[in-house]
Amino acid sequence: MSKTEKLLSSVLENAPYGIMTFKSIRDRGGQIIDFEFLTVNKAAESMVGMRSQDMLGSTMTKILPGNMKAGLFQRYCKVVSTGKPMSLEQHYKGEQFDKWFRINAEKFEDGFVVSFLDITEFKGRTKALEQSESRYRKLFFESMDAIFIANNELLFMEINDAMTGIFGYTLEQIRLISLKDLFKDENDFLRFNQEFYKHDRVEEFEAELISEGGKIKHCVINLVNLSPDEDLINSYQGVIKDISRKKKADQEILWAEKLSMTGKIARSIAHEVRNPLTNLSLALEQLKDEVPEEVEDAALYFNIIKRNADRIGTLVTELLDSSKPKSLQLKQQSLNDVVKESVELVADRIKLQNMTLIESYHEPLPMIALDLDQIKIALLNIFINAIEAMKPDIGVLRMSTYQEEDEIILEVSDNGKGIPKENLSKLFEPFFTAKKGGMGLGLTTFQNIIQSHLGSVKVVSELGAGTSFFISFPI
Repeated sequence: MSKTEKLLSSVLENAPYGIMTFKSIRDRGGQIIDFEFLTVNKAAESMVGMRSQDMLGSTMTKILPGNMKAGLFQRYCKVVSTGKPMSLEQHYKGEQFDKWFRINAEKFEDGFVVSFLDITEFKGRTKALEQSESRYRKLFFESMDAIFIANNELLFMEINDAMTGIFGYTLEQIRLISLKDLFKDENDFLRFNQEFYKHDRVEEFEAELISEGGKIKHCVINLVNLSPDEDLINSYQGVIKDISRKKKADQEILWAEKLSMTGKIARSIAHEVRNPLTNLSLALEQLKDEVPEEVEDAALYFNIIKRNADRIGTLVTELLDSSKPKSLQLKQQSLNDVVKESVELVADRIKLQNMTLIESYHEPLPMIALDLDQIKIALLNIFINAIEAMKPDIGVLRMSTYQEEDEIILEVSDNGKGIPKENLSKLFEPFFTAKKGGMGLGLTTFQNIIQSHLGSVKVVSELGAGTSFFISFPI
């Protein structure tokens, strides 16, 4: 054996992959019916679990019949007949093994040489990786919370379905905006940005974000810096949770608790004030009988005492009425009709002040259960407040109704002086008022009536620009 042959033999025997050579066995018509083993290296012996002496001189169909089942025999025949090499990854289950192989075959004289590598472990890792990726992709795209990937400028690169569902943007639209554009208040974004650059992450940041239609969403935002990718470009992963319903529910609970506490205070005041007030009125009547008519200014002072005693009594009654749950006479009816009837009650005021009334009623709206008289009282409070907040000649009062999911919304807007931000949270509290001579019970009564109908109220206001009340009723 020459040095070259010895070298080739050494390479063959010590190769890390299995190598076998075969000679074609043909029938009288020249068709290949089997292959005879010519050479088998050590790696091949190890992979198939057989000794080379048991294979050499024997045939493929006898020693490795699994090649027929796996379709490899036909492929080898094609390699020999066409002369074109074959390369593939094949799952082989037969004989005493069940493995994945990377197989390369080339024609060699009237036969072929095949090299194969056991890639079972690699395939297992790849499959596990694919399953893991599939799980994470499913988590990403099917999450109920909005999830996004953003670049250095916080422009959205990838978003899930919840992101489009919550904010109403299409994929094409949202790729043109950044996270900053979603923030309603620029100061909120500045605080968010500062926190992110300080800690390289933001956790549970609460802010108001704006959807495509301009609707405000109360959200909690989390943002983390992902490891730089191959191009050394930072990317960020964020999760946005819409807590608007929770916020609304918390607010309703808070108002219910306030109303309950107000009711307790009102009943205590009524008890403590009405008894001495009654005694005072009785004593006043007795005193009027005993004081001679000729006493100077006696009637004047009696009238002052009587008028103020009546005033105190009226205040106590109104406080009790504003805070106790209403007994409703519910009837299925159109909110549009109720609003129109209520507007008629303030039409003269609007006309006298030379103000503009703009009405927009969505038709048709589902019928809802309302107490006509109570709702009129509630709406009258809002309309009068709006009219008093506006200037004559330039005032514009807008009414509109529309449906959002399972709610009907009545929006009442004015272009008046607006409400300071610090006063918005106190708006429905008893005795809170910014009007001279006002008792501060009108909006408390309004809130109580709306809540008795299982409705809710949202107020948006800007100083110098006006105020909008969004009154929601469940369908």
